[in-house]
Amino acid sequence: MKIMRIAAAAIAIVMAIASQAQTADEADLSLEANLNTPAISARRHAAVAEKAARLATSLRHHRMRATTLRNGEVVLATIPCDTIFASNSTTPKPEALKRLQPMRDIVEAPSHYKVLVAVHADDTGDEAYSDALTEARANAIDDLLWQLAGREDTNVVIYGLGKDEPLNDNETARHRRANRRIEFYIVPIPEK
Repeated sequence: MKIMRIAAAAIAIVMAIASQAQTADEADLSLEANLNTPAISARRHAAVAEKAARLATSLRHHRMRATTLRNGEVVLATIPCDTIFASNSTTPKPEALKRLQPMRDIVEAPSHYKVLVAVHADDTGDEAYSDALTEARANAIDDLLWQLAGREDTNVVIYGLGKDEPLNDNETARHRRANRRIEFYIVPIPEK
């Protein structure tokens, strides 16, 4: 009996270490690599894609622009940066937590989803400033998601991407606003 308890404890320790290593590895992956892992089996694809479609519809009802990627398995939800941050600020607005409320169920289920947060800027500042701004904003979003979940193990990976991936040219105020955005990639984790 004692040997079985020791073996069970050893297995639990090894699983915890492996889980921490996996989390560290995910944080080291590029956004594109993280979007493509983990793979969903062909057997589970239809159910996962259906759930993703329902989630995208729900997020659109909460004034997020939402679509699906990766053959319908991943949800991309986007909001303008100015709904969370004032211009050139890294401090969330008082209403930011309420604006992110639709993400609560997702970050409360770290065994079902990983959330990749990508923060973008327009091209009005220099590259170093844009990179620092988006990185600090990504960290602030991560903190808000922790608050929503009520814990730190939210399975969130953040990316401050600066001004490198604009949606539009930066010729008009409207285009610059569209380029200053926060993207939430909601990636399913297969059931074990």
